[in-house]
Amino acid sequence: MASLADGTDTKNDFIDTFVRYSDRTADGGYIEANGKYSFGMEDHQVRVHNARRAETAFGTHGFTLASHPVEIDFGNKETFERDYYPEVVRLVKQITGARDAVAFMGILRGGEDDLGGGPALSAHVDFNAAAVRDWATRLRPDWGDLAGKRLVNVNVWRGTKPVENSPLAVCDARSVERGDFMLVRFGKTDDPVTENTPGGLNMAYNPNHQWYYYPAMQPDEALVFRLFDTADPEWHMSGHTAIVDPTSRPGAPKRQSFEVRTIAIFD
Repeated sequence: MASLADGTDTKNDFIDTFVRYSDRTADGGYIEANGKYSFGMEDHQVRVHNARRAETAFGTHGFTLASHPVEIDFGNKETFERDYYPEVVRLVKQITGARDAVAFMGILRGGEDDLGGGPALSAHVDFNAAAVRDWATRLRPDWGDLAGKRLVNVNVWRGTKPVENSPLAVCDARSVERGDFMLVRFGKTDDPVTENTPGGLNMAYNPNHQWYYYPAMQPDEALVFRLFDTADPEWHMSGHTAIVDPTSRPGAPKRQSFEVRTIAIFD
């Protein structure tokens, strides 16, 4: 039997649930808010593997779980930007070997008040290449000309209290294909789409996808996963989504989590 230090049982090798994918009309569409889209969604039954009982690695699968204890008031924007962002940057540099990184867009999500719209049931990658370069240019002008520089979008996700339901699932980067990803813009718009249009990438269903989750994540653990990599023409990245855990304890507190985006730069 596998268990955490507090005795939480993590013996199940997998759970059977659904992943909410976007339909093919998502390509070139837009998101107005969490759960409000210009396109349709499709629920597909999947098996989500227990990553605590699997051999995975950031370099191959695109994700890892890090021990990362912090004392942060995630409800205070000034505090988490001042105190947490530097910790996240250090963690991302350690895991990726990047020369530098920048943290941004921290979001406290879920809880009894459904902050941030609650858990996001939508398989996706946060930013495409144009958006990654736009953010890096705005946030770190000291990085200079980004032409030819490798930029990688890496997210760091954690529960602010033990995660008893709606865990985050991540997709094995080796199991995705470039054609699984569709450009989705942020905010209602009728503007034409070009190759330089910034946005996110929602996922279409592919039966080859291999999904993982870490049951009973604790507040001193951080899930670190790799999204868009400007040096990877095949788009081998780890899509992610909240899922419904059918083994969750009835009446358990709603999941509350904090996520932060980073962009790492390599020379």
